[in-house]
Amino acid sequence: MNRIKILILILFVFLGCAKINLKNHSFTKQNITNWSMFGGNPERTNFYPGNILLPLDLSFRFSTQAAIGKTITVNNGVIFFTTMDGNLYALDIEKGKKLGRKKTELHSTVAVTDSLAFIARRYGDDTLFKYNLYKSRTEWHFNAGDISSEPLLLEDNIVITALYKHIDMYDIKSGEKKWTFETDDNIHSSPAANGDRIFFGCDDGFVYALNSNNGQLVWKFQTEGSVQSTPTIKEETVYIGSTDFSLYALDFKSGEQKWKFETGGQLFHANAVNDSLIITGSTDACLYCLNRHTGELLWKFEAGSVISTSPLICNNKVFVGSLDHFYYALDISTGEELWSFETKGRIRTAPVIWENYFIGASENNFVYIFKGAEE
Repeated sequence: MNRIKILILILFVFLGCAKINLKNHSFTKQNITNWSMFGGNPERTNFYPGNILLPLDLSFRFSTQAAIGKTITVNNGVIFFTTMDGNLYALDIEKGKKLGRKKTELHSTVAVTDSLAFIARRYGDDTLFKYNLYKSRTEWHFNAGDISSEPLLLEDNIVITALYKHIDMYDIKSGEKKWTFETDDNIHSSPAANGDRIFFGCDDGFVYALNSNNGQLVWKFQTEGSVQSTPTIKEETVYIGSTDFSLYALDFKSGEQKWKFETGGQLFHANAVNDSLIITGSTDACLYCLNRHTGELLWKFEAGSVISTSPLICNNKVFVGSLDHFYYALDISTGEELWSFETKGRIRTAPVIWENYFIGASENNFVYIFKGAEE
């Protein structure tokens, strides 16, 4: 009888931990910039306003049971990330403490708001979930197709590119599908948006622009390879890489090519952009910094292996991860290495900055939380 009671108690504790509830999480800072989705915003600019000073000091290292996914989000002092064994974690960024864990069964991606997490699962009976972070409950879920991309939060809507040839918009409140657009090949690219336009790449080699109100095609542009990277949008230009080794700058309205820059390898990741520069990484182990208006090469930095994350711009620095196990911080004007940190595993998780914190992860199952130097 005692053994049964112990087993019941263990099961109760296990199930009780397998949820996220932020009701008792206190947060007092105002006027902050959150990182609620991949790329930081619907344009996927990978640009964080403000500054973080070097050197970075490792504050916490959090261990999981499996490798971390490629995206970390931060909202109101809470870090969210998924793991390859099918879990969504929430951590307190200031204490490095776990606030909760939700079982997703399979590897997923996530985007968050103040009170909600939207979980997109790679495959399964249901693949898109709306989870209330304060009530610890799933508010809707359904099969949106197999998803290997990142959710796009767009006002009161969520946009998903499904692996098997379609992109869909859903109402955030009800989960009702508003429209769908079908392609001729698979989609690995995550969608990006600006104004009434949504952009994404396709394995058929095309970059697509859709009307966000109805999902109708506005234009499409053909590259010479597969387009699995995510678009980056700045003002009137869409930047996107292809497996044909090239980064393209396309006119936002017409899809006309403004310029094309050829790297030494394939391009699979989103870019980082500010007012004057566009930065992209390639499988040739190089990070390229270009004049975003002309496509002129300003500098390139060579890592020890493939550039395996999207870069991140913060003030006068650019951060990026590589399969050589290192995160790097570079001078944005020259490409000079300013700081690096060696993990014990390959890096596939895009770096994130929130306030004075830098967050990264590696394939040896660790999340790293660094704090910037004091002024």
